[in-house]
Amino acid sequence: MATDMTSEDGDESRRFQALAKRWHNETDLLSSPSRITSHPAYLEIIGMGRIVIPLILRDLEERGGDWYAALEALTGATPVPSDARGDVRRMNEAWFRWARMEATVPASPSAVDGEVRGEPP
Repeated sequence: MATDMTSEDGDESRRFQALAKRWHNETDLLSSPSRITSHPAYLEIIGMGRIVIPLILRDLEERGGDWYAALEALTGATPVPSDARGDVRRMNEAWFRWARMEATVPASPSAVDGEVRGEPP
């Protein structure tokens, strides 16, 4: 049985926004992927579960950032082809395409505030 989880739940959305802001503020100028993806706010966001997938995708589109490990951890998917690794534009496109195919967000990547549908991984 599929579970519907709305990403725009007020408290969860506000919590995500606060954590994402902290993560960006403290890591956007770092060059070490391991330091970026091991930041406490990043790990707390992953701990929030699949409900944050649309919020991460929106943040990825609007602000960028190394959200790929979080998306892989939350979805179990690896949609980025090996020849696209390191190419931010292609990596983003692969994740937005995955989201449309999985029906986790509306068709437009600029409207990624839809619902996550499906069983948890």
